[in-house]
Amino acid sequence: MGTIGGGSGVKVGSKQFSEQRVLGSLAYETLSENTDLEISDETGLGGTTQNFEALRSEEIDLYWEYTGTAWLTLPPQHDDPIADPDEIHTEVKQEFEAEHGVTVLEYAPLDNTYVLTANPDWHEETGVDSLSELAAHVNDGNTDLDQVMNAEFSERDDGWSGLVEHYDFDDDAVDDLAANTSTVDDEVVYQVVGEGEADIGMGFNTDPRILQFDLHVFEDDEDFFPAYNAAPLVREELLEESPEIEDVLNELSPLLDTDTIREMNNEVANEDRNPQNVASEFLEDEGLI
Repeated sequence: MGTIGGGSGVKVGSKQFSEQRVLGSLAYETLSENTDLEISDETGLGGTTQNFEALRSEEIDLYWEYTGTAWLTLPPQHDDPIADPDEIHTEVKQEFEAEHGVTVLEYAPLDNTYVLTANPDWHEETGVDSLSELAAHVNDGNTDLDQVMNAEFSERDDGWSGLVEHYDFDDDAVDDLAANTSTVDDEVVYQVVGEGEADIGMGFNTDPRILQFDLHVFEDDEDFFPAYNAAPLVREELLEESPEIEDVLNELSPLLDTDTIREMNNEVANEDRNPQNVASEFLEDEGLI
């Protein structure tokens, strides 16, 4: 890809966890190589609110946000989760451009939504692949399985309490499951399930520990969980000055599916690799730099 455009500097922010540092590095590297703009690395800036406020106050110019987070957490905040990725992207894009002067670029296929995971031996033994199959399995009386989840997931409408209603778990089965459900920090859920101390646990779809512990991810075959696709948020004023930013980032986003980002996350989080090196290798392999 050739170098295009010209103009002033662009500050790329991100949140502090591995995936966000990878996404920020991908934006930084591809913009550095494919535009004449001066690109500044502000990745690892802080949490959701800090990045969004920095964007609105022009302390940074862009960062990657999840559509579900933008819809449910950032102002004006909605309380109706949306599972369809196109629908939520359209809603967020229209709202942010109208209210915040922020453009939401094309979203990546990667979806960092909630998931339920299973111990690989349990999955092989039962053959239960999807959440609807899990509901049928439990409703048939197989409630002697151990579950782990964090406190927030157990109570959220877009977590366990909503899931059992959406997938028609029997009330008696849910009560029986509750007796074998433990609340733990989400940092240890994956290990507990992977080592067989529990059969099933909550998780986040792009977390590299799913790979580390070879966990099965139940298919959300009735589209319960909200969409959390990553999309670059960019100051609208900057795009008016430097429209090439949109072209470059929109070429990148479609390449980032869940398996791809999970593998890059794994390299950073579990193999202690530098996010910029991981990002550069991916971009080189894809012919973007």
